[in-house]
Amino acid sequence: MTLTREPPRRQRLEPYLFVLPAVFFVIGILGYGVFSGTLMSLFRVDLRYAETPFVWLDNYRMLLSDGGFQNSFVRTLVFVAGSVGIGFLLALLFSLAIFRCRRSAHFFKALTLVPFLVSGIATAVIFRFLFGGAAGVINHVLDMVGVERILFLAHPDLALLVTILAQVWTIFPLAALLLHAGLLSIDPDLFDAAKVDGASAFYVFLRIMMPIIAPMIGVSLMWLSFASFNVFDITLALTGGGPGRATEVLAVYMYNVGFRQLRYSLGSSVMVIILMLNVVVSMALLRLFKR
Repeated sequence: MTLTREPPRRQRLEPYLFVLPAVFFVIGILGYGVFSGTLMSLFRVDLRYAETPFVWLDNYRMLLSDGGFQNSFVRTLVFVAGSVGIGFLLALLFSLAIFRCRRSAHFFKALTLVPFLVSGIATAVIFRFLFGGAAGVINHVLDMVGVERILFLAHPDLALLVTILAQVWTIFPLAALLLHAGLLSIDPDLFDAAKVDGASAFYVFLRIMMPIIAPMIGVSLMWLSFASFNVFDITLALTGGGPGRATEVLAVYMYNVGFRQLRYSLGSSVMVIILMLNVVVSMALLRLFKR
């Protein structure tokens, strides 16, 4: 019987010491922003007035009674549901396809990551080139096949759909790679045993793959929802929140209230609400996939 010697305490603490500066840096920046924004939301900070009185929760009450905020809240929920649903489906399909690749897996993984490396503004320009106006590429294709041209960005529902597709194109690659990493962690012997038992491909996917990669599914859904709740650059550059505020998600509404109307405390209140939505959804996903 051999006894394994426990490493010295200094050696066990070394990884944490290397990570500690980055953790302090991130917490310092995010902590300052969250703390100052939350504190500002309790005051009336408006460049139209010289005073900044303490108003407690009046900013939140004002938001909840504002039709523009209610519209943005509903649009955000639709946007997030569409982005997470479509994004997760694409990520799962791509991860399974790459998992089946044997020789060119690294090439396709690198190719899948390309949309994630493109900035939000560049993504908005690409999708405006595809769907914008009657001269967009998609409308040229429709015209070639004899279908009447569609003004995608001028129709409220279609503009929201195009914005969702642009967001999905940007965020699903990271989720696909996370799911692919989960698939690579599965013991190949499980597939061999299932094949010997005569299990179908759907049974293997449902009963072997999905339960094992459940933690990665939770992380992927958290990433997709977090990125969708906080989307700003794509929506602002692609539609500007229009037409008729149809794509004015909460982040764009926060920008309009805080920087265009110069009502900083209301903008900070929207920031706190977005933060709470992220926290609630993340906690729900963690609890769901912990089971």
